[in-house]
Amino acid sequence: MEIRPASADDLEALGEVFGSERRFFAGCLARQEAGGGVLLVAWLDGWPVGDVFLNSGPADDPEVLRHLPGVPTLVHLEVVGRLQRRGIGTALVLAGEDTARRLGRDRIALGVGLDNPGPRRLYQRLGYTDWGHGHIVTSWREHRPDSAPVTVTETIDMLVKRL
Repeated sequence: MEIRPASADDLEALGEVFGSERRFFAGCLARQEAGGGVLLVAWLDGWPVGDVFLNSGPADDPEVLRHLPGVPTLVHLEVVGRLQRRGIGTALVLAGEDTARRLGRDRIALGVGLDNPGPRRLYQRLGYTDWGHGHIVTSWREHRPDSAPVTVTETIDMLVKRL
């Protein structure tokens, strides 16, 4: 397996594997081009099998921006279903941390849904701790191929790690 920053040339393969998230990846690549982050993709046998976006720009959520100014966040960690629990997610998180270090950052943060105990255990095992400012309700737009865009809302906890 290889983990590397994505490029525009990878968008087609990402769209094939992750389908409806093509717009998300295009947005990440635009932010990456503008210096606001890095889209890291795990590749196996020439195909993307996982991804995470390191948002090194200002946080999208006002609460995160207020309490963690200048702290990059890992967003949208995902691994292809059949390959989960094989260390790919861990490798992507560690690659995100290494990238943040290379950018001169000394902390990193991520959000985890209250109803998502598996990833929470992974993050805690990797040294992430609760940020101490309570839950956040966050929303985003998803563009599904068979319907109009929908707004998704989730309650999350922010976890932070010193690098």
